[in-house]
Amino acid sequence: MVLRTAKKAAIVFKTKGARGFLAQLLRYFASRIENARNPLMWLFPNVTSPADTKMRNIGALDQIGAVIARPITDETNPVTHVGQGRIPGRIIFDKVAVVAHIFYPEVTESIFQHLKNIPVPFGLFVTTDTEDKRQSLDRAISASGLHPIEVEIRVVPNRGRDVAPKYIAFKDVYGRYPAFIHLHSKQSLHAAGAYATWRDYLLGNLIGSKAIATDNLTLLSSENVGAVYPEHADFIKNVINWGYDFPIAKELVAKIGLKLDVYGTLEFPSGSMYWGRSDAIRPLLDLNLDYADFPEEAGQIDGTLAHAIERTLLLFIEKSGHTWKRITAEEPKSSRVDRDERGFSPLISSESQFPGITQVTHRETLRLTVTPTCEARERLNLLVPTISPAHIFGGIDTALKIFLEFAGAAPNSDIRVIVTESQVDRDGDDFVLPEVLKSFDVQKLGHEKRGRRVVVDATDRLYEPLELSERDIFVATAWWTAVNAYRLQDFQKAFFGNAARVIYIIQDFEPGFYGWSTKYALADATYRRDDDTVAIFNSEELATYMEKYYHHQKKAVIPYRPNAKIDASLNSDAVREKIILFYSRPSAVRNCFEAGIDGLHLWRRRNPTQAAAWKVYCIGEAFEKHRAGHLHNITITGKMPLADYADLLSRASVGLSLMISPHPSYPPLEMAYAGIRTITNSYECKNLSERSDLIISIDSVTPEEIAEAIEAQVNIAEQQMVGRPSAIKNPIRDLKTGIPHFEALDVMAMVNKPVPSIERLRHSDL
Repeated sequence: MVLRTAKKAAIVFKTKGARGFLAQLLRYFASRIENARNPLMWLFPNVTSPADTKMRNIGALDQIGAVIARPITDETNPVTHVGQGRIPGRIIFDKVAVVAHIFYPEVTESIFQHLKNIPVPFGLFVTTDTEDKRQSLDRAISASGLHPIEVEIRVVPNRGRDVAPKYIAFKDVYGRYPAFIHLHSKQSLHAAGAYATWRDYLLGNLIGSKAIATDNLTLLSSENVGAVYPEHADFIKNVINWGYDFPIAKELVAKIGLKLDVYGTLEFPSGSMYWGRSDAIRPLLDLNLDYADFPEEAGQIDGTLAHAIERTLLLFIEKSGHTWKRITAEEPKSSRVDRDERGFSPLISSESQFPGITQVTHRETLRLTVTPTCEARERLNLLVPTISPAHIFGGIDTALKIFLEFAGAAPNSDIRVIVTESQVDRDGDDFVLPEVLKSFDVQKLGHEKRGRRVVVDATDRLYEPLELSERDIFVATAWWTAVNAYRLQDFQKAFFGNAARVIYIIQDFEPGFYGWSTKYALADATYRRDDDTVAIFNSEELATYMEKYYHHQKKAVIPYRPNAKIDASLNSDAVREKIILFYSRPSAVRNCFEAGIDGLHLWRRRNPTQAAAWKVYCIGEAFEKHRAGHLHNITITGKMPLADYADLLSRASVGLSLMISPHPSYPPLEMAYAGIRTITNSYECKNLSERSDLIISIDSVTPEEIAEAIEAQVNIAEQQMVGRPSAIKNPIRDLKTGIPHFEALDVMAMVNKPVPSIERLRHSDL
C-alpha cells in the first residue's frame, strides 16, 4: 500500500506539477479529516477521494431522477495503448464479421474507408431501416473498393437503434464467424455540438489504421479476452451513469442469473462500437430477443432496452467466461496505462469491494474479492483461519490431515492453502509453517503465482483479489471460512456457468458458539446450502445431530481414530499416579472452564485430605494462574508436544473434559483410549459412555455434579489404578449413523459433479 501510494504521488507530481500536487495533497488531507468521522469510508477501495459527493451518493438519484453510478477508475483494468506494434502475440482469427447498422447513409464512405484497415478477411453484414437506404448502401459497397468474403444487407424495423439489429438481424452470423466488429453510423443528434467527433473517435481507436486494427485483433486473440473497445472519450467520462436504465438493466441481467447492484462498477463500450468474440456474446444472443421487445422509436435518449443492453454488455461477456480490454490509440497519460500488475478486475463481483457493517463488525467474515483466470488444471483450496503451529488445535489439525488426503486422492491437482485470519508466522526471513506444509511456497494475496503447492496469506484482503479459476475446489473448515467458500463458489457460477461443490468439514455445531445473534444466523446459514455442499461430519454424534436439523444429500462421517503420534508414544509400562487431567481452554467457552475449575475446587473442599495428594494438570491452553482461584496442586501446561501429552495420558488416572456441544471433541476419547477414567457431559444426541466403559457422561454441567463425579472416579482410581500399570489403547466403539465413512476418493467423486448455475447469484451483502 505504501509503495502504491508513493507511485501515485510521483505520477501526480509529474503530470500536474508542484502546484497541482500540493492542491491534490490538501484535498487528500481534507478528505481524511472528513473520513475520520465515518470509519466505514476507510474501507471503500478504488475511491481516490472518499469525500467526493458523487462517490458518497452512489445509487442515489440525481436532480433529474437518474441513478448515480460508480464509474470505473483509471487504475482498474488500465487502458492499453494500441497502434504502436507493441502488443505481444498473434491474430488467431482467420476471418471476422463486420456487423454494421447504418441509419445515416451519408456517413457510409467514412466507415468503408476505415474497413480497409482490417488485416484479415471479413464478411460485411449491414442493416438499415428502408429499402431506399438498402439500395443506396448496395451501390456504396460496390463503389468502395472493398472485397468482403460475403456481403448481405438486411432491412429491419426502426426499433432498438443500432443495438437490436446487431443482436437480432444477424444472429446467425455469429455461428459462422469467431470474431466481429460492431459499428454504426453514430450521429448523436441530441448532442451534436459536443458529440460531433464521437463516431470518428470510436472508428479511429478501433480501425483507424492497419496497426491499430492489428493490435486490437491481437488483444482479442489473447487468452479469454471477449471484447476490446475504446476507453470513454473525454467528453463522455463525466456523464457515465445509469440514467433511467437501472430497472431495465436489472431485469435484463436477472435472466442470466445476475443480481445488479448499484455499488457494482458501471463500465461499458460507450457508443456501442467494439471488437468481440462471438462466443463472448452468447449469453446475450441466447435471450432470443425480438424487435417487439424494444419500444417504438420516439427519439428516446435514455431509459430503453437498447440503452440497458449497452450498459450491461460487459456483464454478459463476463458471464460467458471472458474478460475485456479497453484501449486507446492516442498517447495516453502515463498514469492510465498498464501500470497495474494485478489481475483482471471483473464487474460481476465489483460490488463486493464494499464491505458491509456485518463484515466490519465481525472481521472474520470479511469477503474475498476475486480475479477470474483461465486455467485448465484442477486446484484444491483449503480455507483455514490459521496455520500457526502454536494455534493448531484438534480442529485445524484435522482439517489439514483431511485436506492432504484429498491431495493424495487427486495427485495431479494443484494445492492452495488460503489463510484467512492469522498472518503466516515469520522467524526473520523464514516462514514458520507446520511440518505438513514445510514444502509449500508462501505468497501474499494480490501477488500470486500459480504453483503446485502454495500457501496464500489472505489476512489483509481488503484491497487485493484472490485468483479464481473454473476448476477450483474449495474446502471450508469453520463457518466463517464457509461463508467465503460459498461466495467464491457463487462467483464461479457467475463467471464460468457452474462450480464444484464446496467440501465443508463440519467439526462442531458452530452456531452454538454464540447467543442468538447475527453470528448465530450466519453460521446456521452455511448449513443450508444443501445442493452446493459435500458435508463431512467430524464424529458420529455430530452427524446424528446435523441430520436431525439439516438436509445435506452428499455427506460422509469421520469415525474417531486415535492420533497416530499419540498412539505410538503411549507407555504401557507406566504406573498410574494421582493425577487429574483437566482439559482447560478459557478462550473456548463451550469447554466450560469456569464450571470445571469450580467443580475441582468443590471436590477439594469436600475432600481436603484426599485432594492434597492429587495433582491437577490443566492441559490445552495456557492461562494466568489466578484464574484457577484457590485450587492448589495445579500445573498449567498449555499446549504440549504430543510426546509429553502421551506421557501424561499414560500416567494420569482421572480426566475431566467438558463440551457443551453435540460434538464429543478429542480429549475425552483420547483419555479413555489411554485408560483414564474420564468425566465428560452428555448433550442431546451425545452420550460418550456408549463409546467406552471408562467414560462417565454427566447430565448437568454444574460444579456440584462435576465435584460428585470427580469424587466417585478418584475413589475408584485409588482402589483399582493408582500405583500400578493399567491397560492402555482401550477400544473406542464406533456408533451407527447410516452415513458412509469418510474416504477421500469417494468425496472427490461427489465434489466433481457440477452444480447447475443458480437462477440468481446469492451474493451476500454482508
